[in-house]
Amino acid sequence: MVNPHPSAPRVPSRWRRGDVLLVAAGFGLLAGVAEALVHLVRERIQHKTLFLAPEYPWQIPLADGAIFLALGLLYVLIALAAPSLRSPRVVIGVFGALAACAVLFLFERIHIAAEAVLGVGVGIGLARALAPRSDGLKRAFRIGVPATVLLIAAVALGGPLLSARAERRAVAALPAAAPGRPNILLLVLDTARAWSMGIYGYGRPTTPHLQALLPRGVLFERALAAAPWTTLSHAVMFTGRYPTELSVSWDRPLDGAFPTLAQTLAGAGYATAGFVANYTQAGRPTGLDRGFNHYEDYPLTPLPVLRRVGLLRRLFALDRVAQMIGRRRMVDGKLGGTVNTEFLGWLNRQQGRPWFAFLNYYEAHGPYLPPAPYDTMYFARPAPVAEKYFEAMYRAYGPPPVPLEELVISMDAYDGAITYLDAQVDSLLNHLGARGLLDNTIIVVTSDHGELFGEHGVISHGNSLFLPVLHVPLFLIAQGRAPGGVRVPSLASLRDLPATLLDLAGIPNPGLPGHSLSQAWSVAGAAAIADTLFATVDYNRLLPKFPPAPVLRGSMRSVVLDSLQYILNGDGREELYHLGKDSWQIRNLVALPEYQADLARYRGALRALPTRSVSGTAPR
Repeated sequence: MVNPHPSAPRVPSRWRRGDVLLVAAGFGLLAGVAEALVHLVRERIQHKTLFLAPEYPWQIPLADGAIFLALGLLYVLIALAAPSLRSPRVVIGVFGALAACAVLFLFERIHIAAEAVLGVGVGIGLARALAPRSDGLKRAFRIGVPATVLLIAAVALGGPLLSARAERRAVAALPAAAPGRPNILLLVLDTARAWSMGIYGYGRPTTPHLQALLPRGVLFERALAAAPWTTLSHAVMFTGRYPTELSVSWDRPLDGAFPTLAQTLAGAGYATAGFVANYTQAGRPTGLDRGFNHYEDYPLTPLPVLRRVGLLRRLFALDRVAQMIGRRRMVDGKLGGTVNTEFLGWLNRQQGRPWFAFLNYYEAHGPYLPPAPYDTMYFARPAPVAEKYFEAMYRAYGPPPVPLEELVISMDAYDGAITYLDAQVDSLLNHLGARGLLDNTIIVVTSDHGELFGEHGVISHGNSLFLPVLHVPLFLIAQGRAPGGVRVPSLASLRDLPATLLDLAGIPNPGLPGHSLSQAWSVAGAAAIADTLFATVDYNRLLPKFPPAPVLRGSMRSVVLDSLQYILNGDGREELYHLGKDSWQIRNLVALPEYQADLARYRGALRALPTRSVSGTAPR
């Protein structure tokens, strides 16, 4: 029979199995490149925080290619029973739809069902357009897939080599440090609240090793964080700026408007390095790495990458998936022991320079999964202190927002996590002591924010400005520069850490704001440092709507000047608490006549705080 359409391309009835795998991998690589481009636009044009390893341009295409190849293998096995599935039109339609869905699933504001329908439509369109050109598509993929894989391999292997070379050059270009400069070690126990630490009077022995160190250092009894969430609180600690001056928001990184402590110390000849366990909230995409010559955050392991590719990100968010894979493996954080190992490995390579190292630990962050035996060390044991705590909480605030049994289990695990972190700090300091480094090292142990376990009817953090999420540990050891066995009762802000560390190290402050906390132990009384302690948390549409939290009513601001805390809620509601007489913040003093003068003073202090200009480059 004569072909009535001699110019029309011939479409083969079915592809060979190898062709199916080739096309599957090709569509996976294309989907990965498209995903990387979407992220690139968000990062470079929209200036969004990606919460991805900066190596995503090669990691995501590689991950998508591997996922699609695995799906191709499954598809080929299914096609053994249904050979018609190897028809080019069907193969292109199926994997084209999957590729489209992989990209569409990145847009979380669109319902996933609508994205799936649109993805199927794209797949059908691609099948109609490309099936008549199936031979050309195969030829393109035969060249493109190996070439892309080789390019990915070159970037993956060459990137670390180039980074290491750039680091060596940056360190070599540093100025010479003045003789005798001390090392500086900043340890941040992410989410560890002072209320749950033995050194602050907690009934459980959660910090025995820090307790043993108290005679060697200064403990600040009333240290407050500037934000109840990680990125902004760290940014304040690094710049000395009020949170309202900074660019940081839930989805925007720290920009270069203000110098950081790491930049200042590098300018004084310090080798600088950061080692981050909470890599999503303190990794390089957040901008917190500015000034560090060396920074280790995202682990080079498959699971963190697979969790963020479009086709799997929502699947991995399901609780059943976490149960199947293992909750510890699903945590976006590294173990404290791993952080210590990374730091000590870097320290082995340092020669002749003082160093500034920042270590961020994750175990106290939800879902509170420290390794054994700390994960169950407080479970199913009589704990009068915990029982009394929850009884008092019930009397103060009423029924908790979630079943009391869940809160008890969570607090038991949380206390175990803090005990694990205490052991990690002790292990690290023992290693430094064995190297003879402790005598000339300033050590700071603190936290970025605390946690709520039903107080005020709220759980977790990042959603209120009550005392349990702002009151953080602050312990400082500086032999020969700070006294030992001192407890400072006056207020202290983490905003003052840069000025304090520069002062203790004897480095001229080039303009980082704040006050040196050394005044707190050299000047008697609470008036040692006259400062406004300010904290803020902005509304975030991604916050869980249950249980209810104050920030769901709008962004919040708080001021502490002495013994009073003033909170301005997003809906205009005001709260005023006397922290010295009412640390549980039960009695709101706003309406009492005797506090009206204080209320006016706090309102004025809030209005006087500097804020970021419209251009986003300077405060006013």
